[in-house]
Amino acid sequence: MSILFSAVAYKKKIYNKYASCDGNFEEILDEVLVKISERNNKMTYYHGRYLFHFILEDEYFYFCITDKLCQRSRAFLFLNEIKRRFPFKQADFTCILAEQMYRYNEDYNTVTIRKGEIDELNTIGVDSSEIILGEKILFVNNDNNLRYTTISNIEKEPEQIAISFKNSNLKIIILTIFIIAAISLIFVFNPPSFAFVIVVLILYPIIRKNLYK
Repeated sequence: MSILFSAVAYKKKIYNKYASCDGNFEEILDEVLVKISERNNKMTYYHGRYLFHFILEDEYFYFCITDKLCQRSRAFLFLNEIKRRFPFKQADFTCILAEQMYRYNEDYNTVTIRKGEIDELNTIGVDSSEIILGEKILFVNNDNNLRYTTISNIEKEPEQIAISFKNSNLKIIILTIFIIAAISLIFVFNPPSFAFVIVVLILYPIIRKNLYK
């Protein structure tokens, strides 16, 4: 149940795109952009094992490709989130696509569903991709082993991005410093008092728990 590819375009020009596995996604996207009308619309097209979803609003085009098991509700919640974020984060939006695809693929329980977003699915049409693709076929590889690397429309090498919402490295450093300080104090107290050792043993799991919240 995964979102495999996403993109944002304006006036049929692609601004950002991101893929979590290999495939001819860009070729499919180019074909879709050529064939769709310019009027505001929301649509799902089924294509074998995959689904194409898009929102077209005021010439802004928000698009994603999912596997067939991915609920349409999840796909359009993702597209609505992208639509909300795009006007404010255009400069680094490929990273936003990566983060949000990770979130909707791997951490869906953190997604907030706004009033009316699920109900609108009843108004979104579903049709065969033959209407827009003809005999063109989507080829996908490694969709069972998703990766999260940025893909930009700017000509540069893809870079690996860390999908993380917490600075875990800093927390590990702080915890390590605490342990070293505690051990050093034990050797200062020679022999160490039994009470001091008990305090260290009590504080360690408490601090460790707080650091990883």
